[in-house]
Amino acid sequence: MHLALLSVGRNFMPLAWWTPVSKEPFRFLLAIDRKNHTLFLLRELGEAALSFLPWEERAWVVRSGYLSGRRVDKAEKLGVALRPAQKLQKTLVPEKALAVFELKVEEWPSDGDHALFLGEVLHVEGSPEARRRPILFLGFRDFATLGETWRHR
Repeated sequence: MHLALLSVGRNFMPLAWWTPVSKEPFRFLLAIDRKNHTLFLLRELGEAALSFLPWEERAWVVRSGYLSGRRVDKAEKLGVALRPAQKLQKTLVPEKALAVFELKVEEWPSDGDHALFLGEVLHVEGSPEARRRPILFLGFRDFATLGETWRHR
C-alpha cells in the first residue's frame, strides 16, 4: 500500500488505509483506528491533508505512528518542518511533501474498529518526483520502494 502522511491541525500520522473513491467530485476514503488521537482531531476540525513523502523521509514518517500527538508535538520531537496548507484553515503540512491533497472531511457512519471519513479534495499540489520513490507499506514493520526494501526497528 502506498503510505501517506495524514496531517490534521499540527498533528500527523502515517496512513496506509486510504483510497480514491470518486473523480468528480474528487474524493478519498480514509480509515482511522478508533483509538487514534487523529480521529479526535478529524472530528473537531473537519479538515485534513494527505501528503506523500519521498523514500528518504521514511524513518520519521514511520516513527510518527509510534508517537502520540496527545503527549508530544511530533513535528518538534522528530525535527519536521511544517508549513500552512493552502486552502485549509488549521492544518499544517510537511515542507518536504512531494504531493499534498487538502481535504474537507466528514465521517461516514460505520461500526468497525476503524472510523471511515470521506474527504473532498479542495486543493492539490505535487511534483513528478512523488511517483519515483514512494514509501510502500508491506505490512507489520516492513516497507519498500521501487527496487528497495527496509525494516523499521
